[in-house]
Amino acid sequence: MGSGGEANNRKRRMAKGSGKGGAAHHFHDAAVADQDRSMVRLETIVIGAAWFLSSAVLSTWANTAFLQEFNSTIGHTFVRFVGASMLSALALGSSASAEHMVTGFKPYAPVAACLFAANMMNSVALIKTGITLTYVVKSGIPVLTVLMMTLQGSRFPTSIYVSLLPTVVGVALASASDVNMDVWGLAAAFASSSSQTVLNVASKAAAQSTGVKGFPAFFVMASVASVLSTIVYLLVPSAPVFGKAWDALSGPDRNGYPALLIVAAAAAYQIEYGLNFVFAAYVDPLTFSVADIARRLAIILVGTVLFNKSLTTLNIVGIALALVGVLSYNLLNQRLQERAKSSGMAKRV
Repeated sequence: MGSGGEANNRKRRMAKGSGKGGAAHHFHDAAVADQDRSMVRLETIVIGAAWFLSSAVLSTWANTAFLQEFNSTIGHTFVRFVGASMLSALALGSSASAEHMVTGFKPYAPVAACLFAANMMNSVALIKTGITLTYVVKSGIPVLTVLMMTLQGSRFPTSIYVSLLPTVVGVALASASDVNMDVWGLAAAFASSSSQTVLNVASKAAAQSTGVKGFPAFFVMASVASVLSTIVYLLVPSAPVFGKAWDALSGPDRNGYPALLIVAAAAAYQIEYGLNFVFAAYVDPLTFSVADIARRLAIILVGTVLFNKSLTTLNIVGIALALVGVLSYNLLNQRLQERAKSSGMAKRV
């Protein structure tokens, strides 16, 4: 998980001038800088592709197949959080894990509760209404973010609100035309998106107050969420997961598929989020936003192929509108931030 730090080191080396004196030094430094740029570019492509594929293919298959096999949203949430927190602790090391937990536990505990709710409701939505509608609704998170911040007193240019209209229309159109639309599933998708929105806003304050961010922050939140999911798993009756996997594995047919799904669900969650934070350290926010939109579209398309989901014409139009709205919002928001930054620099001068 130190790849992001290595990338930053390379960038710092490239940023150093050629002040060492002498033409030989100058050409040597230029050659090293070119080599570093090529290496960073290659690493960015490899990590970005791995994140994209792990999310669009591995997570899509593992999560949907797990829920189809076990029909347990509680078990799914439990497996993902407990598995991810254990794998994250191994990746960080015991001393670093303990340090991050001590520093970040109190500020991140409410954020972790949002993460838990977002994942639980996401699992309910996947079971009730399927992968297409769930992820179309989740593409509306920027709309909910702007709405939440507006209610808190923030004000945005009219162009921001206008840019989000296609997303609102697209989500509504895709929802109304989806053949698998279920009212409770749709409500769960909106609940998951709302929890994710609160998480996104609140996590920034927690990161600023503690200095714990990125992958260590994910470890803290996943660990707290794993405690919550364990309590729910033990207290609330749900369809058996581990017992069913053991019976299948120890039965006469030696069927290891259910056990494989348990491992895959935990590993997919860890890999997707781990690579998410590493990739974010390599690219600018706009590049990451565009890649994330493409990732959501890929999740929807892969889900239709893997699980024989049929899309109507209105479905396709709604999905396209929702994603175009998110893209236009991200492009406009990035442009406004750059304009505000350059305006601030001009004032200082």
